[in-house]
Amino acid sequence: MAISELDENILTNDVTASATSGRSLYERFGGRPTLEKVHKIFYDKLNKHPWLNGFFANIDQKHIENQQSDFISQLTGGPKIYSGRMPNHGHAHIYITDELFNVRSELLKQSLIEAGVPEKEREEWIKVDMAFKRVMVKDSPRDCIKRYADEDVVVINNPNSLKAS
Repeated sequence: MAISELDENILTNDVTASATSGRSLYERFGGRPTLEKVHKIFYDKLNKHPWLNGFFANIDQKHIENQQSDFISQLTGGPKIYSGRMPNHGHAHIYITDELFNVRSELLKQSLIEAGVPEKEREEWIKVDMAFKRVMVKDSPRDCIKRYADEDVVVINNPNSLKAS
């Protein structure tokens, strides 16, 4: 399946509506206020993390929180106001390993818990998030694609791996 088809399937699949309530995941977890709370906690964690913080060094946190809230809103049945790149295009220049993606996912799970998102909705949110793993994780920096001619491929090694060698 092509990446663009994957993106379209994720955005249009009605997997976020509860079979019993008919309410979207967005409605069940509390809508925009919950998105903003989760993403504030999440990006605070990312910016403090000894490895992941390097990916956000020159990015305005409030801006990325808003972008992520807009993106997750449309994926979970809320307003479709996201106007940024899809993850596979926006992260094409970033070397994202399986380990890196998993660390990020764990921080998201912690953020959802801290924000008080109920377990069922947390699990559904994580499922939506994990749908992008296949298109974001790369086997090597050679798999990265520069978005612009003057852009560098972003590779930030896990500082814990460096200490072990």
